[in-house]
Amino acid sequence: MQNKLKTAIRFNDFLAYFGPRGVVVMAWWLGAVHAARIRHDQNSFPFLQIIGDASVSKTLLLNYLQKLTGQTPYAYSLAQSTPAARARVAGNSGQRVIICEQEGESDERIDWDELKPLYNEGKFVVRPGDSQAELRPFQGALTITGNQPLQCSDAVTSRMVTVNFSDDGPHAIRVSPKALNDLNGEKAIAFGIKVDQSEEWVSSNLETLLPRYQAQLIHKYGHGLSLRTAKNCAQMLALIDLLCTLLSISEGLRLEVRKVIHDIAFNDTIPY
Repeated sequence: MQNKLKTAIRFNDFLAYFGPRGVVVMAWWLGAVHAARIRHDQNSFPFLQIIGDASVSKTLLLNYLQKLTGQTPYAYSLAQSTPAARARVAGNSGQRVIICEQEGESDERIDWDELKPLYNEGKFVVRPGDSQAELRPFQGALTITGNQPLQCSDAVTSRMVTVNFSDDGPHAIRVSPKALNDLNGEKAIAFGIKVDQSEEWVSSNLETLLPRYQAQLIHKYGHGLSLRTAKNCAQMLALIDLLCTLLSISEGLRLEVRKVIHDIAFNDTIPY
């Protein structure tokens, strides 16, 4: 089944185009299917931030991943909405991934700290005007895309796993975007079905792996690593393991993908 699934989603083409960082994003996407359960069990699920200029094909990446879960492409500008509208989006998203596209100076209109509750409680508090505060449940997951990192507080940044494609050199092997654009949605949805049916497998493995990876990261990087980043990265390492098992990914590639997460953890320890 694993080899058939890998073929159905054209994983080798995906890897050739996006490399190990793309696999990190795919692992997060696997977790996003069960984000509400993960938040319930572990009290948090990280936001994903994808950055890089137009040449890194962020739209292609996200459209491909949405095919894997049968999700209609859904991009939303938080900066162009009211607090009440943002609450409705969070409350009505279901288990979908909300994709927030940065829009430069217009993003200054939003207090990004509004997003903090979506990281753990799964609820979104807004106070539209002078009205009573509204509490909206959130069952999905949040991705933020842009050319540059989001300008926001450390409290929000620490809730993100940021995958930066900007400093990638030319791929040794780069397939045509057409290979990914032409991915058959009816075949690709096999990934989403398999993941959707694996909630208990995902949950139990995260429960087992999270403490182990969290302890390893803290031991390796010391007190300079924030506990929140350690947890985010530990969750990602566990999800990478699950994705590698699901798709029969080689140990060599697994180590390359894990290095992306370790780089994120290491960068968290560097004082600015």
